[in-house]
Amino acid sequence: MYDYGMSDGMASTIQQQPVGAPGPAARICEIAGILNVANAELVSIMETVLADEHWQGPGIHTPAQWLAWKAGISPERARDIVRIAGRRSSFPTLIDTFDHGHLSVEQVAVAVKAPEWADADIVDFAKIATVTQLRRMIRDEHFAGDPDQPAPEPPTPPRDRLSFGATGHGRWRINGELDLTAGSRIEAALTQAKDALFEQGDTNTWADALVEMSERSLDAVTSNTRRDRYRTWLHYDVTNGATTTTDGWQIPMALRDRLLCDGVVQPVWQRDGTPFSIGRTQRIVPDRTRRAVQRRDRGCRVPGCTNHRIIEIHHIIHWTNGGTTDTSNLVALCTRHHRLHHQNMLGITGNADQPNGLIFTDHTGRVIQPNGTPTIPTQPPPQPATRYRPPYGGPLDYHWIGLGWIHPNELRRQQHQARTHRPPDHHDPSDRAP
Repeated sequence: MYDYGMSDGMASTIQQQPVGAPGPAARICEIAGILNVANAELVSIMETVLADEHWQGPGIHTPAQWLAWKAGISPERARDIVRIAGRRSSFPTLIDTFDHGHLSVEQVAVAVKAPEWADADIVDFAKIATVTQLRRMIRDEHFAGDPDQPAPEPPTPPRDRLSFGATGHGRWRINGELDLTAGSRIEAALTQAKDALFEQGDTNTWADALVEMSERSLDAVTSNTRRDRYRTWLHYDVTNGATTTTDGWQIPMALRDRLLCDGVVQPVWQRDGTPFSIGRTQRIVPDRTRRAVQRRDRGCRVPGCTNHRIIEIHHIIHWTNGGTTDTSNLVALCTRHHRLHHQNMLGITGNADQPNGLIFTDHTGRVIQPNGTPTIPTQPPPQPATRYRPPYGGPLDYHWIGLGWIHPNELRRQQHQARTHRPPDHHDPSDRAP
């Protein structure tokens, strides 16, 4: 039994709560237990999917992408389930607790990051810890390894990463992590841009400095063709004034009015909601037609694909086969899917101007469904063996003795040293001089 740092009053309050107490809280616990059992079964199925490589298919990059598509869940949840499935056999005690409904999939996804030898030791803590508390404690530096084993290989250096995109309501976010050398160069450039704005008397926040750096980079592009490629294009509907980015994000009216004061306007004429196209008069897709297709498709059109940045425009009926450069015959594809199509691994037919007008098929001719099709259950959902109890949720003392995150061999070594070595301040009376 571990001392989890709870006060006596809090512990007695938890113990006095009736198990079958009615009300929303009790019902939430019941549903949580059912969800935990169902997610545990989903993890078990994914373990088989990984072993059989059943997830592989046209344009599917990872098992998590396949699961997110089939189950209609977020990429983050799919990655958690795949992570647990990949380590399911290494944590029998933890997984047994999960199978019985005592842990959520988020708790287990963090817990399986621990060393395998700590399987039984982390279960008790996982039951009372929130996901945030688990993330704080399930780290390599909190686990003492086996001293009898050779030192592990140094971890692989983390890869540089950078993500960005619109968040809605006229906002845009950026997040990333780089090595110290590259980060120092970026920091120096930001500092210089910030100082330059200050000398010009302009606002000089770090956000302003980043925009200034971007403006300088784009101004350095000399070719008009390449300059146009990197412009930021907004779509302004003259019928209602709605302004959106190519990805479909709405631009606030105040920002729209400011941008329209000094911007390049290229009209795209439409008839019955379809942009005028150029038929067989030109094979290369004009820039304004390309932008219309990108705005319509907002990323790769293939079911299950989440790529919306690196996009190529493809003729559904090839130009050499009599296809036209009309929006109905043009579709946005990522580089991978475009290559698969021309390798006869991905079929595309239909009218791209219609929301559900395209049919995609794999190399066997089987239709790729646009999303997972849930099967409505006819039986009661699986029930947990015992009632689910939520995490403690209060502050925990992370420095208690006996947590068990020390390898048994290391613990025996420490106990042996304690028995064979005297403390430095110990004085035996028999050692006194006569």
